[in-house]
Parts: sequence; structure tokens; C-alpha cells
Amino acid sequence: MNKIDDSDLNVLLVNSKLNTRGQYICDCPFCGKSQHFYISKVTQRWDCKKCGESGSIYKLLRFLNKSYLLEGATIEFRDSINGVGFVEEDEKITLEDLPIVKMPAGWKVFDKSDYLSSRGLNKKHFIRYQFGEANIISKYKGYVLFPIYDNLKIRGFVGRYANKKVPKDRLRYNNSAGTDFSKLLDGFDEIIKDITATAILVEGRFDKVAVDRVLELDNCPTVKCCCTFGKKISPWQIEKLKSKGIINVILLYDFDALKEIKKYGFELEKNFFTNITFTLKKDIDECSDEEALEVFTRLRRPREFSENIISKVKM
Repeated sequence: MNKIDDSDLNVLLVNSKLNTRGQYICDCPFCGKSQHFYISKVTQRWDCKKCGESGSIYKLLRFLNKSYLLEGATIEFRDSINGVGFVEEDEKITLEDLPIVKMPAGWKVFDKSDYLSSRGLNKKHFIRYQFGEANIISKYKGYVLFPIYDNLKIRGFVGRYANKKVPKDRLRYNNSAGTDFSKLLDGFDEIIKDITATAILVEGRFDKVAVDRVLELDNCPTVKCCCTFGKKISPWQIEKLKSKGIINVILLYDFDALKEIKKYGFELEKNFFTNITFTLKKDIDECSDEEALEVFTRLRRPREFSENIISKVKM
């Protein structure tokens, strides 16, 4: 994978700071949103938590018209060197197990949680989805932690601050360091190869819990719900679905992600029979059972969604 010197990377980034997971957090060069652009110091792959743009260092440099940096030039020579027509090699998608990750010391599944209870969850959900805490470590105190399994092993974990209001000295998400979540699907192990025909894709685990519950998917081997960890779908995630023999995909993202829904709807259509559905004003995990069930009466093919839904909404 092509990379540039870390010192050059720092010059390119606006208002950057390095977090404890080895990621620079800075202003997004695509949408301009402050402190929503994350780029790995090691791999230099990046994504924006606001606009959903993501990719390699090459894509970023092309956007900034600084692809010459991949040819070994330094940032100091930017005025004397024109952009080089560097062509990124096609990345071959190879599905390999990610490293096994241990949960933080002291992690245990909740017996009770005021935060989760406020979201309509109970002890049965805590056990089923392994919502827990590791409060003996100050770094994770106040977070809901849950593991992500792939091939029956924990490959990462997500930590979400257990309050809508996040203190200034805390991040909303405090995930396992070094985990490439773009290569994981939460719920992937629930898919039964060549039996599960339909995968419903949502943004996060709370969305998955809502869909599982309202559609009673625990008792439905032919349909399963997976979350993609945000408003993006990677080639690895698509390949993982293909490896299980998935035929149909239903994309259910929050309605504030219209551009991403359109983009990934067409991407999924290349590999699966794809439908898009959407909520109105509420996220799926905030809907009543009746509202959530109604969501699945609004299925649209990607082109129909693009022409009849997005075209009527001011982007």
C-alpha cells in the first residue's frame, strides 16, 4: 500500500491531533466539518464521520492535487512539481481473519444499565448482544462496550459513551485500537451460508437490535441484520456478504444520509438484488414497533429511490 511521509501528512491535515488509537483527527477536506476526519497514522486510510467519504491516501492526495507526494517528492517542492499521473493499483479483496482482540480487563455484561434501559433494552438484550462495561479502567469508565465477532472470535469492540451528552474530555466512541472496522460486519456470524438469502444493513448495533426485535430475526434463518459501523460500506463488507451466498440486500440507513444511501445503493446493486428503505424523522431504533414495521413497506430499488425520493428532497 502506498504511503507518504508522516511529516508531509501532518502538513496536509488541518487542526490535527493524534488520538490514543493512532488516528489523526482533523477537519474534513471534503465537507469542511471540524474534527470529523479520521486518518490512520499507520495505514493512512481515512474516513469522515460526517459526510461519509473514505478511502486511501491516494484518493485524498488526488483530491488535494498533491499526488506527487507518492512519488517521493516532499511538500517543500510543491511549487515546482506538477501533479504526477500516479495510478493506484487495484486492491485485491482477500478475506482473511483479523487479529483476535481481548476485551478490556474487568469487562462484564451488564446486570442493569440506566442508559440502556432508557433505550428500551432489558437484561435479555444485554446478554443477547453482550452489552457490558469495564469501569475498573478509567479509559473505559462510563462507556457501553460490546464485542464484534467474526468466525466466532472477537476481532474488535465498540465503546459508546453512555449518555447523549458527552463530556469535553471524552469521545463519543472509544473503540478497540487498531481494528479495521471496514473489514467487519456486526452480525456476520449470524448469517448461515447458502440459507440466509437476505441481509438488512444498518448503521449501528442499536439499529440492529431494533430490526432484530421488530422482525423477530432470531427465529428467521433466511433473513439477518448486520451493521456496517457508520454510513459507509466497504468492498470487504460486500465481499463478506457474497462469501455467504447473500442474494438480496435491504439498505436501511438514517434519513440524514441521503447521499450515502444513493451511493451505496448503486454499489450494492452491482452484486445483489438491492432495495432501499428509510425512516421518517426518527432513527430506526427510536421508532415504535408500528413505525419500524412500516419502514419495511417502503422498499425502493436504488434508481427509483434516487429519482423519486432524493430528487424531492433538498440535498
